[in-house]
Amino acid sequence: MMTRIETLMNTIATLSVVALCLLITANVAGRIFFGAGVPDAMVLVRELMVPAILFPLASATAARAHVAIEVVARFFPPALARWMAVLAALVGLVIVLPLLWAGWREFTDAFGSGALFTGDLGLPKWPGRALFVIALAMFALRLVHVAAIDLAAALRGRDTPRTDPQGS
Repeated sequence: MMTRIETLMNTIATLSVVALCLLITANVAGRIFFGAGVPDAMVLVRELMVPAILFPLASATAARAHVAIEVVARFFPPALARWMAVLAALVGLVIVLPLLWAGWREFTDAFGSGALFTGDLGLPKWPGRALFVIALAMFALRLVHVAAIDLAAALRGRDTPRTDPQGS
């Protein structure tokens, strides 16, 4: 189930990047040829960056595709490397959970107040906040999943799986 959701999120991230490219191109072309850009282009770009950057985090975590310091990690004995993987997932959770809480508070404030961006279109703030919360919630769930897999591997003395073995 998580893999399906992550695939959907990656698709949305890809579409966001395409939309960003089209929006920026249209804005530049509009300024060059018509003397005016796309209304609220900066707001739209800022809001599209949320899914473009944050949505792939959960699947990157499942694939263990985050940037790692392999130069140092390869010098660790295998037993220590297993426990370092557990520690990395737990530290990731410690970092993500306050961000998730703050994002939730921002979302509820923006949704409850009906806050709008200033600009020509008067776009609501809550959709971008909701996307932020969804992305971080999926990332946190995947970190919990990876921590559990890594902990089981460390306790059994087996190597940490390099990809998601359960396909979930």
